[in-house]
Amino acid sequence: MSRHIPNGPNANRKSAAASEARLRGSGLRKTPVRIGVLEVLTRSARPMSVPQILARLKGVDTVTVYRTLHTFLRKRLVHRVRGEDRSWLYAISPEVSPKPQHLHPHFVCDQCGKVDCLDDARIPANFVASLDVSRDYDIRWPEVVLHGLCRRCRT
Repeated sequence: MSRHIPNGPNANRKSAAASEARLRGSGLRKTPVRIGVLEVLTRSARPMSVPQILARLKGVDTVTVYRTLHTFLRKRLVHRVRGEDRSWLYAISPEVSPKPQHLHPHFVCDQCGKVDCLDDARIPANFVASLDVSRDYDIRWPEVVLHGLCRRCRT
């Protein structure tokens, strides 16, 4: 399901305030790049690649965006999924928590490469245990990627 992102000046102020609160809640300093990256990802209905993020941020270098995303991943402000072209795509995480919150599946269209977070679906809590994976592996969280054709490519 796509996220509804409100538009207009009041929505922008509320969104910026929410981004600042998320940074504070994660113990991160507020910087223009951090706010910008959070804003871009919050407004996006789909996970985004670094080039897509950079296209929406003027005057920001690539290394700074990668470092920002790496920090956000560590703090669980964002999560990532591999796109059809094997590049990482980033999406805002639903909430900040000490546990990984990447507990929803993603959909990748095999024809157009579109990637969607399936926010309304949840990976079952016992999913990893049900796989009976050897104790030799330290599984931190599951990632489920569903492949097929999106509505546009299906018709």
